[in-house]
Amino acid sequence: MEIPGSLIALPELPAAAAPRPHLIELLDRAGPGQLVTVVAPPGYGKTVALTQWVRAMRTPRVAWVSLDRTFDAVRFRSALTAALSGVPGLRPDSPLRRPTGVAAGRPGADVVDELLAALDEVRPPVRVVLDDVHELTDPDALRELHRLVRSGARGLQLVLASRQDLPLLVPGLRTQDRTHELRAEHLRFSLAETATLMQLSGLELTPRQLATLRSRTGGWAAGLRFAAVALLATDDRERFIDQLSGSEHSMADYLADEVMASLPLWSRDLLQLESVCELLPAGLALALSGRPDAEQALAELVEVTGLVERLDATTYRIQPLLRTYLGAELERHLPGRYRRSHVTAAWWWLAAGDPVHALSHAERTEDPDLLRSMLPAIGLRLVATGGFAALRRLLDAARGTDGPDALWVLLLEAYLEFQLGAGTDRAALAALEQAGRAWPAVPQPPLAQLRGSVELLLTGRATAGPPRRPVIETAEQVMLDKLCRATVEIIDPATDPRDARPGLELLVLDAREHGFGWFEEWAWNLLGVVELAAGRYRAMTGAAHSAVAVAVMQGRPIGSLAASIATIAYADLLAGNLPAARDRAAAALAEEPSGEPERTLRVLHTVARSDLGETGIGLPRCRSALFELSAPAVVLAALAVPEHRVELSHAGVASAAGTTEWLRDRTGEVAEVLLMDARAHWAAGLHDEARSAAEAVVAEAAPALLAHTPVEAHLLLADCALRGGEPDRGRAEVVAALEGAARLDVVGPPALASGPVGDLLETMSAGLSDPRWHGRLMTAREIVHGRHRAGLSDREVAVLELLASLLSAAEIADELTVSVNTVKTHVRSIYAKLAVGNRRDAVLRARELDLLS
Repeated sequence: MEIPGSLIALPELPAAAAPRPHLIELLDRAGPGQLVTVVAPPGYGKTVALTQWVRAMRTPRVAWVSLDRTFDAVRFRSALTAALSGVPGLRPDSPLRRPTGVAAGRPGADVVDELLAALDEVRPPVRVVLDDVHELTDPDALRELHRLVRSGARGLQLVLASRQDLPLLVPGLRTQDRTHELRAEHLRFSLAETATLMQLSGLELTPRQLATLRSRTGGWAAGLRFAAVALLATDDRERFIDQLSGSEHSMADYLADEVMASLPLWSRDLLQLESVCELLPAGLALALSGRPDAEQALAELVEVTGLVERLDATTYRIQPLLRTYLGAELERHLPGRYRRSHVTAAWWWLAAGDPVHALSHAERTEDPDLLRSMLPAIGLRLVATGGFAALRRLLDAARGTDGPDALWVLLLEAYLEFQLGAGTDRAALAALEQAGRAWPAVPQPPLAQLRGSVELLLTGRATAGPPRRPVIETAEQVMLDKLCRATVEIIDPATDPRDARPGLELLVLDAREHGFGWFEEWAWNLLGVVELAAGRYRAMTGAAHSAVAVAVMQGRPIGSLAASIATIAYADLLAGNLPAARDRAAAALAEEPSGEPERTLRVLHTVARSDLGETGIGLPRCRSALFELSAPAVVLAALAVPEHRVELSHAGVASAAGTTEWLRDRTGEVAEVLLMDARAHWAAGLHDEARSAAEAVVAEAAPALLAHTPVEAHLLLADCALRGGEPDRGRAEVVAALEGAARLDVVGPPALASGPVGDLLETMSAGLSDPRWHGRLMTAREIVHGRHRAGLSDREVAVLELLASLLSAAEIADELTVSVNTVKTHVRSIYAKLAVGNRRDAVLRARELDLLS
């Protein structure tokens, strides 16, 4: 039979075909005698991938046959014979070279048998690519294909490309490890390949646009090509990509004519019923379809079509563009079923503990009554998980009603305003007062409990009273109440924040167990305050980092992490890492936070900039931010003490006095207030008064809110002693300061010391403290004071310069005319002062600090 050349020719690659070397590598891994199958739905690039593979071969001994529905057994044998006759590299006398020589003129001769016999003698093997095997439906032709697959001819490697699995051909071979399979998941374009394809198509897209495009198409090659054509014709690429779906005209036609038409009716119906959901847990698939075998059906579609992806053992996802196309078709032709499906999905997700997905489906029903009915169940869950944007949408949609639903809206609104403002504000109090005015004589118990928690948080007291009916408490209600009480207790100056630690540690565990991301973050932030009060600064920093990690895992925006970031920035100040504190606070402020976190960051940013010697630090704004804070006493002290120091430096004693009185009004006569008095006296030249106030701090005449406050008092006393001609007392105070700072693992206060105290610190620190801590202190002092102040003597600097050469210790001794032991003593001292352990690291550290050129 005459076979058109187009059916046995290697296809041309399309314009802008993106190289896919990883697919070529995967195909090359096929072992001798293995059947290679490439199975994926339409548009996944099977033919292109195989064509690129063949073109990449050094010696392409390949026969290619493109099958179609016209192929019967005769046409199949004829095409196979013709394709094999054109394989390069065959011996001239090979029977495969002469299409008419195979079984010619012999009645009853078996063409396939003789082809296989001829192939058995060929080395290296010939790859026979049969493309579009799903088109082969003739029973006799399928039998011939089956013989090829089962033949085991040593000179044949069969490569089959199909839209569906080959159930009669593959399973038995798979169990014998005689198959090498590529499926849809292998053919999906990666993000990098998506970028390459767009560039070859003449498009330069941003990283965000590429990521969105890849996500919306699921890496489907046809979808990406459709998108590229459309993007070239649009002026608003951002909008097109954000709204890309399977309902776009040309893509919808392709999905209908090529993809859906190739599927059996049962799978089309199932996919359409499930298309309202992006994620399909098995239980939800059953609820939507009513099919007890929904999970098995989806699993079959994963294996057979590749149009469904298995995300984990029981969760599935329909190919994104196909899903949006099917969802649009369902809404267009069966609007009632479309809405009922979303209602089913909303209640299913809520029962599964996922309020965000529940709300998403409820919103698509456009039914305000449904949203209101879900408010009590969904509102607190959104609070617990930190779904504040979703909660805002829910409250906006549920407005305009009377009765209990209106009270739920008002109370949740009050909490949300408090949370987004990160502190009590007028809008939150107004919503709370409005709820109080409409309060019923006998409220629903959960409603009364919510009011009590919100009132406690906003006002420090609860007036709603206990509910008159029995309360069945949910985990959300219990944890919200505990967190509100812990927050109020920590703020109360009459309580010790450290007493809250055990309860908060349990809340962290409970919140994590229930998947309540915001409640866990909230508990971590409160633990940060507890650890600040305890002087456990590493634990404080760890709590803040844990809060950030929880928020990031929950997908919360950086702007909402301002409280945790402020704690880490404060830890940077204590660690003497002023640039990190400044930059961290600046980055967080750029996200435009509000409320207490914004004010805290403002103070920290100003303090760090001042300590770095910068100008234009915005002191008035910093002072205003400090005076508006309503945080726990320990936090107020942690911010007021450094702000007072900055104010003394930039605005003088009279201006700084306002900060002292502000803190005294809120905390009473604590050690931090005495320290601020001592500094003010010192700045005013009243040295005796400064000494008396600082001595009161170290004598514990007043309670210290911050563990490092005595360290700062000892440094001030050292200044007083040295100025008063008491060098021994000065050294003793420096020793006390260094020992206290090292014990707390803080270097910020001693790093700021200047003048004679600073010089004494550098001289004494190496012998008193751990080398690593000493090295951190010296690095911090170099940042604050400019050139590195490691306390190296002139002779140690000379030795350090020679360490950078290849001279031995003996040669250095000769160069400096000293003994080898003296050189070794200097080297040990250099190592200690630079906080290193060997010669190489000493030289590298010295170059970092500009001690060596």
